[in-house]
Amino acid sequence: MGTMLYLGMGITLGYHRLLTHKSLKVPRPVMYFWVAGGYLALMGAPISWVAVHRLHHQKSDQPGEDPHTPRDGIEHALYKWMFTMHERQPSEEVRKQVADLIDDPVLKLFGIDHSAKQAQLCLWINIAVRVAILFAFGPVAFIANLLASITVFWSPQFVNTFCHLEDHGYRNFEVRDDSRNVPWVGLLAMGEGWHNNHHAMPRSARHGIRWFEFDITWCTIWLMEKMGLAKDIVRPSMQPVSAVAAARAAASKARGDGAELVKAAETAISHAREEGAEFVKAAETAISNAAANVMSTTSEAKAP
Repeated sequence: MGTMLYLGMGITLGYHRLLTHKSLKVPRPVMYFWVAGGYLALMGAPISWVAVHRLHHQKSDQPGEDPHTPRDGIEHALYKWMFTMHERQPSEEVRKQVADLIDDPVLKLFGIDHSAKQAQLCLWINIAVRVAILFAFGPVAFIANLLASITVFWSPQFVNTFCHLEDHGYRNFEVRDDSRNVPWVGLLAMGEGWHNNHHAMPRSARHGIRWFEFDITWCTIWLMEKMGLAKDIVRPSMQPVSAVAAARAAASKARGDGAELVKAAETAISHAREEGAEFVKAAETAISNAAANVMSTTSEAKAP
């Protein structure tokens, strides 16, 4: 169980919330500690993992654009996407996505692209660690570690797949993609399965919002904060929902109130950007509608 928690937290806390979304700040040794757990869960080079996940948020559920949307097929979302990332995201694109990480002296040692070389390095290091466990602690510890590793490896793949299927789970927020909260994935993937919440507020360090959405990764972050090991933690906010509501209200009222509502919609966009791109599209649509309504109203007023 300890192995499963460490490896899983390496993905959810290390690779995802810490490196990808900058949801908190920790001392560099603490960062490396958690990231090592993700690497030992066969997640590959941290830098290239971050590049994939940032692209996923930018192109969520756009077929052919999102690296692992199930709209391109269930098998693709589960595992096939891993074998085509070198084509979908060349090295220069990786560098653009991870400009904030590319110069880290430790992270870049494990690779900065989607080449077979970095995948093979990860595989051989993982094999070496498991062999060391076998000789140091015996076959029981080896088998337990292996089973934990397999379970943890598939957990984010389940998030990629089942948490983007319309017939699974539920949604707390209306976002532009198919993201869903799937309880069994939420528990298995240590809080990552509350995926609709995450897509609504990508930078939030807490994914479980409602009382029953248990998020053990958030519990760990909270404990680290109390111990003085984490700071600048981004907490969930209802601001993005308010931003979309304001934008929609602006569009619906623009016919009667004119250009002032376009201003309100623009304000809604600025609020939406604070929490993530998921809501920007809705706000931009509202601006477009509001502007069209204002022009229509103006034309009608000028007509003889």
